[in-house]
Amino acid sequence: MTTTATTAIATTTASITTTCKEFAMLTRHALSHKALIKTVSALGLMLTFATTAHAEITARMGTSLPDAHPQTLGAKKFAQLIEERSDGEITVKVFSNGILGNDVNMTSMLQSGTLDFTVPSTATLSSLNPDFNIVSLPFQFDDSTHADAVLDGEAGRALLASLDDKQLVALEYWENGFRHMTNSRRPIETLEDIEGLKIRTMQNALYIDLFNGLGANAVPMSVNELFTAMETRTVDGQENPYTVIDAKRFFEVQKYLSRTAHAYDALVLVASAGFMQSLDEAQRQLVREAAREATLYQREQSRALNEELLSALEKKMAVNVVADSERQRMREALAPVIEQHTQALDADVVTQFQTALADAR
Repeated sequence: MTTTATTAIATTTASITTTCKEFAMLTRHALSHKALIKTVSALGLMLTFATTAHAEITARMGTSLPDAHPQTLGAKKFAQLIEERSDGEITVKVFSNGILGNDVNMTSMLQSGTLDFTVPSTATLSSLNPDFNIVSLPFQFDDSTHADAVLDGEAGRALLASLDDKQLVALEYWENGFRHMTNSRRPIETLEDIEGLKIRTMQNALYIDLFNGLGANAVPMSVNELFTAMETRTVDGQENPYTVIDAKRFFEVQKYLSRTAHAYDALVLVASAGFMQSLDEAQRQLVREAAREATLYQREQSRALNEELLSALEKKMAVNVVADSERQRMREALAPVIEQHTQALDADVVTQFQTALADAR
Protein backbone atom coordinates (compact mmCIF):
# COMPACT_ATOMS: atom_id res chain seq x y z
CA MET A 1 0.00 0.00 0.00
CA THR A 2 1.27 3.48 -0.81
CA THR A 3 2.31 5.92 1.92
CA THR A 4 -0.32 8.38 0.65
CA ALA A 5 -3.07 5.81 1.01
CA THR A 6 -1.89 4.80 4.51
CA THR A 7 -1.80 8.44 5.65
CA ALA A 8 -5.21 9.07 4.15
CA ILE A 9 -6.69 6.13 6.00
CA ALA A 10 -5.11 7.18 9.29
CA THR A 11 -6.42 10.73 8.90
CA THR A 12 -9.87 9.52 7.90
CA THR A 13 -10.01 7.10 10.83
CA ALA A 14 -9.25 9.93 13.22
CA SER A 15 -11.95 12.07 11.62
CA ILE A 16 -14.47 9.23 11.83
CA THR A 17 -13.70 8.77 15.52
CA THR A 18 -14.28 12.48 16.15
CA THR A 19 -17.51 12.43 14.16
CA CYS A 20 -18.78 9.40 16.06
CA LYS A 21 -18.17 11.24 19.32
CA GLU A 22 -20.07 14.21 17.97
CA PHE A 23 -22.89 11.89 16.92
CA ALA A 24 -23.09 10.49 20.43
CA MET A 25 -23.19 13.98 21.93
CA LEU A 26 -25.93 15.05 19.53
CA THR A 27 -28.01 12.05 20.45
CA ARG A 28 -27.43 12.59 24.15
CA HIS A 29 -28.45 16.23 24.07
CA ALA A 30 -31.29 15.64 21.57
CA LEU A 31 -30.22 18.37 19.20
CA SER A 32 -32.04 19.12 15.98
CA HIS A 33 -32.95 16.45 13.45
CA LYS A 34 -31.14 18.52 10.80
CA ALA A 35 -27.87 18.40 12.75
CA LEU A 36 -28.13 14.63 13.10
CA ILE A 37 -28.59 14.18 9.35
CA LYS A 38 -25.54 16.34 8.58
CA THR A 39 -23.38 14.33 10.98
CA VAL A 40 -24.48 10.94 9.63
CA SER A 41 -23.88 12.12 6.02
CA ALA A 42 -20.36 13.23 6.90
CA LEU A 43 -19.66 9.85 8.47
CA GLY A 44 -20.80 8.05 5.30
CA LEU A 45 -18.58 10.18 3.07
CA MET A 46 -15.55 9.50 5.26
CA LEU A 47 -16.13 5.75 5.17
CA THR A 48 -16.39 5.87 1.36
CA PHE A 49 -13.11 7.79 1.13
CA ALA A 50 -11.38 5.32 3.44
CA THR A 51 -12.47 2.40 1.26
CA THR A 52 -11.18 4.12 -1.88
CA ALA A 53 -7.83 4.96 -0.26
CA HIS A 54 -7.38 1.35 0.88
CA ALA A 55 -7.48 0.17 -2.75
CA GLU A 56 -4.25 1.95 -3.76
CA ILE A 57 -1.38 -0.55 -3.78
CA THR A 58 2.20 -0.14 -5.00
CA ALA A 59 4.32 -3.28 -5.36
CA ARG A 60 8.05 -3.58 -6.11
CA MET A 61 9.57 -6.12 -8.48
CA GLY A 62 13.27 -6.82 -8.99
CA THR A 63 15.14 -8.51 -11.84
CA SER A 64 18.83 -9.36 -12.12
CA LEU A 65 19.21 -8.77 -15.86
CA PRO A 66 19.11 -5.68 -18.13
CA ASP A 67 16.03 -4.09 -19.68
CA ALA A 68 16.64 -5.78 -23.05
CA HIS A 69 16.65 -9.28 -21.54
CA PRO A 70 13.42 -11.34 -21.67
CA GLN A 71 13.44 -11.63 -17.86
CA THR A 72 12.92 -7.88 -17.55
CA LEU A 73 10.74 -7.63 -20.67
CA GLY A 74 8.44 -10.18 -19.04
CA ALA A 75 8.51 -8.30 -15.74
CA LYS A 76 7.47 -5.06 -17.42
CA LYS A 77 4.67 -6.83 -19.31
CA PHE A 78 3.47 -8.35 -16.03
CA ALA A 79 3.48 -4.91 -14.39
CA GLN A 80 1.61 -3.39 -17.34
CA LEU A 81 -1.09 -6.07 -17.29
CA ILE A 82 -1.67 -5.71 -13.54
CA GLU A 83 -1.99 -1.93 -13.73
CA GLU A 84 -4.36 -2.10 -16.72
CA ARG A 85 -6.59 -4.80 -15.29
CA SER A 86 -6.81 -3.19 -11.86
CA ASP A 87 -7.66 0.19 -13.42
CA GLY A 88 -4.57 1.64 -11.79
CA GLU A 89 -5.40 0.45 -8.27
CA ILE A 90 -2.32 -1.83 -8.27
CA THR A 91 0.98 -0.50 -9.59
CA VAL A 92 4.12 -2.63 -9.95
CA LYS A 93 7.45 -0.79 -10.14
CA VAL A 94 10.20 -2.81 -11.85
CA PHE A 95 13.84 -2.44 -10.73
CA SER A 96 16.06 -4.16 -13.32
CA ASN A 97 19.69 -5.18 -13.84
CA GLY A 98 20.43 -6.20 -10.26
CA ILE A 99 19.75 -2.75 -8.77
CA LEU A 100 18.20 -4.44 -5.72
CA GLY A 101 20.77 -7.27 -5.59
CA ASN A 102 21.26 -10.68 -7.18
CA ASP A 103 18.64 -13.43 -7.40
CA VAL A 104 19.60 -14.87 -4.01
CA ASN A 105 19.32 -11.45 -2.34
CA MET A 106 15.98 -10.65 -3.95
CA THR A 107 14.47 -14.03 -3.09
CA SER A 108 15.41 -13.42 0.55
CA MET A 109 13.81 -9.98 0.32
CA LEU A 110 10.57 -11.61 -0.81
CA GLN A 111 10.64 -13.90 2.21
CA SER A 112 11.18 -10.98 4.57
CA GLY A 113 8.47 -8.90 2.89
CA THR A 114 10.74 -6.08 1.67
CA LEU A 115 10.15 -6.97 -2.01
CA ASP A 116 6.98 -8.21 -3.69
CA PHE A 117 8.02 -10.00 -6.92
CA THR A 118 11.19 -11.37 -8.51
CA VAL A 119 12.18 -13.96 -11.15
CA PRO A 120 15.02 -16.23 -9.93
CA SER A 121 16.27 -19.30 -11.76
CA THR A 122 15.31 -22.78 -10.63
CA ALA A 123 18.99 -23.20 -9.70
CA THR A 124 18.64 -20.33 -7.21
CA LEU A 125 15.45 -21.82 -5.77
CA SER A 126 17.23 -25.13 -5.18
CA SER A 127 18.73 -23.57 -2.05
CA LEU A 128 15.17 -23.52 -0.64
CA ASN A 129 14.10 -26.85 -2.11
CA PRO A 130 16.83 -29.07 -3.61
CA ASP A 131 14.22 -30.77 -5.81
CA PHE A 132 14.33 -27.74 -8.13
CA ASN A 133 17.70 -29.08 -9.29
CA ILE A 134 15.83 -31.67 -11.33
CA VAL A 135 14.99 -28.94 -13.86
CA SER A 136 18.69 -28.16 -14.36
CA LEU A 137 19.99 -31.70 -14.91
CA PRO A 138 22.07 -31.72 -18.11
CA PHE A 139 20.95 -32.96 -21.51
CA GLN A 140 17.36 -33.87 -20.53
CA PHE A 141 15.08 -31.48 -22.48
CA ASP A 142 14.85 -31.91 -26.26
CA ASP A 143 13.72 -28.34 -26.96
CA SER A 144 11.66 -25.48 -25.51
CA THR A 145 8.33 -27.09 -26.42
CA HIS A 146 9.37 -30.20 -24.52
CA ALA A 147 10.29 -28.05 -21.51
CA ASP A 148 6.93 -26.22 -21.61
CA ALA A 149 4.97 -29.47 -21.58
CA VAL A 150 6.82 -30.77 -18.52
CA LEU A 151 6.99 -27.56 -16.50
CA ASP A 152 3.39 -26.49 -17.15
CA GLY A 153 2.16 -29.97 -16.27
CA GLU A 154 1.65 -31.65 -12.91
CA ALA A 155 5.35 -32.31 -12.34
CA GLY A 156 6.29 -28.65 -12.73
CA ARG A 157 3.30 -27.37 -10.76
CA ALA A 158 4.14 -29.65 -7.85
CA LEU A 159 7.57 -28.04 -7.62
CA LEU A 160 6.02 -24.55 -7.57
CA ALA A 161 3.66 -25.57 -4.76
CA SER A 162 6.63 -26.75 -2.68
CA LEU A 163 7.53 -23.11 -1.99
CA ASP A 164 4.25 -22.41 -0.19
CA ASP A 165 5.86 -22.98 3.22
CA LYS A 166 8.84 -20.72 2.38
CA GLN A 167 6.90 -17.42 2.52
CA LEU A 168 6.77 -17.49 -1.28
CA VAL A 169 4.05 -17.94 -3.89
CA ALA A 170 5.49 -19.37 -7.12
CA LEU A 171 3.26 -18.32 -10.01
CA GLU A 172 4.73 -19.44 -13.34
CA TYR A 173 7.82 -20.76 -15.15
CA TRP A 174 9.57 -18.31 -17.44
CA GLU A 175 12.41 -19.09 -19.83
CA ASN A 176 16.06 -18.14 -19.81
CA GLY A 177 16.90 -20.66 -22.54
CA PHE A 178 19.40 -23.38 -23.33
CA ARG A 179 22.86 -22.74 -21.95
CA HIS A 180 26.02 -22.63 -24.10
CA MET A 181 29.70 -22.17 -23.27
CA THR A 182 31.95 -19.20 -24.08
CA ASN A 183 35.63 -18.71 -23.30
CA SER A 184 38.67 -16.67 -24.27
CA ARG A 185 41.12 -19.51 -24.94
CA ARG A 186 39.84 -21.98 -27.56
CA PRO A 187 36.75 -23.33 -29.30
CA ILE A 188 35.13 -26.28 -27.56
CA GLU A 189 34.66 -28.98 -30.16
CA THR A 190 35.31 -32.06 -28.05
CA LEU A 191 34.98 -33.07 -24.42
CA GLU A 192 38.75 -32.75 -24.04
CA ASP A 193 38.66 -29.06 -25.01
CA ILE A 194 36.92 -28.26 -21.71
CA GLU A 195 39.80 -29.70 -19.68
CA GLY A 196 41.44 -27.12 -17.39
CA LEU A 197 39.27 -24.13 -18.35
CA LYS A 198 38.26 -21.88 -15.45
CA ILE A 199 34.51 -21.64 -16.01
CA ARG A 200 32.24 -19.39 -13.98
CA THR A 201 29.11 -21.17 -12.79
CA MET A 202 26.05 -20.20 -10.82
CA GLN A 203 26.33 -20.48 -7.05
CA ASN A 204 24.71 -23.90 -7.19
CA ALA A 205 26.20 -27.27 -6.25
CA LEU A 206 24.82 -29.05 -9.32
CA TYR A 207 26.42 -26.60 -11.77
CA ILE A 208 29.70 -26.65 -9.86
CA ASP A 209 29.79 -30.46 -9.99
CA LEU A 210 28.65 -30.44 -13.63
CA PHE A 211 31.62 -28.42 -14.87
CA ASN A 212 34.12 -30.07 -12.59
CA GLY A 213 32.77 -33.35 -13.98
CA LEU A 214 33.50 -32.16 -17.52
CA GLY A 215 37.11 -31.44 -16.56
CA ALA A 216 36.83 -27.68 -16.07
CA ASN A 217 37.65 -25.77 -12.90
CA ALA A 218 34.27 -24.41 -11.77
CA VAL A 219 34.33 -20.92 -10.24
CA PRO A 220 30.95 -19.97 -8.69
CA MET A 221 30.08 -16.26 -8.64
CA SER A 222 27.22 -13.82 -9.22
CA VAL A 223 26.47 -12.99 -12.85
CA ASN A 224 26.84 -9.31 -11.98
CA GLU A 225 30.54 -9.86 -11.15
CA LEU A 226 31.23 -11.94 -14.23
CA PHE A 227 32.15 -9.37 -16.89
CA THR A 228 35.02 -7.99 -14.80
CA ALA A 229 36.19 -11.50 -13.91
CA MET A 230 36.45 -12.42 -17.59
CA GLU A 231 37.99 -9.08 -18.53
CA THR A 232 40.76 -9.58 -15.96
CA ARG A 233 41.07 -13.29 -16.87
CA THR A 234 40.16 -14.35 -13.35
CA VAL A 235 38.03 -16.87 -15.21
CA ASP A 236 38.42 -18.14 -18.79
CA GLY A 237 34.76 -18.42 -19.61
CA GLN A 238 31.17 -18.98 -18.61
CA GLU A 239 27.93 -20.66 -19.72
CA ASN A 240 24.61 -18.94 -20.39
CA PRO A 241 21.84 -18.57 -22.97
CA TYR A 242 22.42 -16.24 -25.91
CA THR A 243 20.19 -13.57 -24.36
CA VAL A 244 22.46 -13.25 -21.34
CA ILE A 245 25.64 -13.37 -23.42
CA ASP A 246 24.35 -10.46 -25.48
CA ALA A 247 22.61 -8.43 -22.76
CA LYS A 248 25.71 -8.58 -20.54
CA ARG A 249 27.97 -7.88 -23.56
CA PHE A 250 30.18 -10.88 -22.82
CA PHE A 251 31.23 -10.89 -26.48
CA GLU A 252 33.46 -7.92 -25.63
CA VAL A 253 35.66 -10.10 -23.40
CA GLN A 254 35.10 -13.58 -24.89
CA LYS A 255 36.23 -14.84 -28.29
CA TYR A 256 34.68 -18.30 -28.60
CA LEU A 257 31.03 -19.37 -28.37
CA SER A 258 30.44 -23.13 -28.48
CA ARG A 259 26.86 -24.30 -28.88
CA THR A 260 26.76 -27.05 -26.26
CA ALA A 261 23.08 -26.68 -25.22
CA HIS A 262 24.09 -28.65 -22.14
CA ALA A 263 21.20 -27.55 -19.91
CA TYR A 264 17.86 -25.77 -20.05
CA ASP A 265 17.54 -22.78 -17.75
CA ALA A 266 14.08 -21.98 -16.40
CA LEU A 267 13.12 -18.92 -14.38
CA VAL A 268 10.27 -18.75 -11.88
CA LEU A 269 7.97 -15.76 -11.37
CA VAL A 270 7.65 -15.59 -7.58
CA ALA A 271 5.60 -13.37 -5.28
CA SER A 272 5.99 -12.63 -1.59
CA ALA A 273 3.42 -14.62 0.40
CA GLY A 274 2.85 -11.58 2.58
CA PHE A 275 2.02 -9.42 -0.42
CA MET A 276 -0.39 -11.97 -1.88
CA GLN A 277 -2.12 -12.36 1.49
CA SER A 278 -2.60 -8.58 1.68
CA LEU A 279 -4.76 -8.69 -1.46
CA ASP A 280 -8.40 -9.67 -1.61
CA GLU A 281 -9.43 -12.75 -3.58
CA ALA A 282 -10.33 -10.79 -6.74
CA GLN A 283 -6.95 -9.05 -6.70
CA ARG A 284 -5.09 -12.34 -6.21
CA GLN A 285 -6.93 -13.82 -9.18
CA LEU A 286 -6.05 -10.75 -11.24
CA VAL A 287 -2.36 -11.21 -10.40
CA ARG A 288 -2.47 -14.90 -11.36
CA GLU A 289 -4.17 -14.17 -14.68
CA ALA A 290 -1.66 -11.42 -15.47
CA ALA A 291 1.16 -13.83 -14.58
CA ARG A 292 -0.11 -16.42 -17.04
CA GLU A 293 -0.48 -13.94 -19.89
CA ALA A 294 2.94 -12.42 -19.15
CA THR A 295 4.42 -15.95 -19.22
CA LEU A 296 3.27 -16.56 -22.79
CA TYR A 297 4.68 -13.18 -23.81
CA GLN A 298 7.98 -13.74 -21.99
CA ARG A 299 8.60 -17.14 -23.55
CA GLU A 300 7.79 -15.79 -27.00
CA GLN A 301 10.26 -12.94 -26.49
CA SER A 302 12.93 -15.29 -25.17
CA ARG A 303 12.70 -17.66 -28.12
CA ALA A 304 12.57 -14.96 -30.75
CA LEU A 305 15.52 -13.13 -29.20
CA ASN A 306 17.64 -16.25 -28.74
CA GLU A 307 17.22 -17.05 -32.43
CA GLU A 308 17.87 -13.47 -33.50
CA LEU A 309 20.86 -13.04 -31.21
CA LEU A 310 22.62 -16.16 -32.44
CA SER A 311 22.91 -14.51 -35.86
CA ALA A 312 24.20 -11.31 -34.25
CA LEU A 313 26.72 -13.15 -32.06
CA GLU A 314 28.10 -15.01 -35.08
CA LYS A 315 29.35 -11.62 -36.31
CA LYS A 316 31.06 -10.82 -33.00
CA MET A 317 32.46 -14.18 -31.88
CA ALA A 318 33.84 -17.39 -33.33
CA VAL A 319 30.80 -19.68 -33.09
CA ASN A 320 30.87 -23.45 -33.51
CA VAL A 321 28.25 -26.17 -33.20
CA VAL A 322 29.20 -29.06 -30.93
CA ALA A 323 28.43 -32.35 -32.67
CA ASP A 324 25.72 -34.57 -31.18
CA SER A 325 28.30 -37.33 -30.76
CA GLU A 326 30.42 -35.05 -28.55
CA ARG A 327 27.37 -33.90 -26.58
CA GLN A 328 26.61 -37.57 -25.95
CA ARG A 329 30.19 -38.07 -24.70
CA MET A 330 29.70 -35.13 -22.35
CA ARG A 331 26.48 -36.63 -21.05
CA GLU A 332 28.23 -39.96 -20.45
CA ALA A 333 31.06 -38.19 -18.61
CA LEU A 334 28.44 -36.59 -16.38
CA ALA A 335 26.61 -39.83 -15.57
CA PRO A 336 28.11 -40.01 -12.03
CA VAL A 337 27.15 -36.35 -11.38
CA ILE A 338 23.61 -36.90 -12.67
CA GLU A 339 23.26 -40.04 -10.54
CA GLN A 340 24.64 -38.31 -7.43
CA HIS A 341 22.30 -35.34 -7.70
CA THR A 342 19.28 -37.42 -8.67
CA GLN A 343 19.72 -39.60 -5.57
CA ALA A 344 19.71 -36.45 -3.42
CA LEU A 345 16.21 -35.57 -4.64
CA ASP A 346 12.84 -36.78 -3.41
CA ALA A 347 12.21 -40.15 -5.08
CA ASP A 348 8.56 -39.33 -5.88
CA VAL A 349 9.59 -36.04 -7.51
CA VAL A 350 12.16 -37.84 -9.66
CA THR A 351 9.66 -40.48 -10.78
CA GLN A 352 6.99 -37.90 -11.59
CA PHE A 353 9.45 -35.71 -13.50
CA GLN A 354 11.02 -38.57 -15.47
CA THR A 355 7.56 -39.84 -16.41
CA ALA A 356 6.60 -36.35 -17.57
CA LEU A 357 9.78 -36.10 -19.66
CA ALA A 358 9.00 -39.39 -21.38
CA ASP A 359 5.30 -38.63 -21.89
CA ALA A 360 6.06 -35.22 -23.45
CA ARG A 361 8.29 -36.69 -26.17
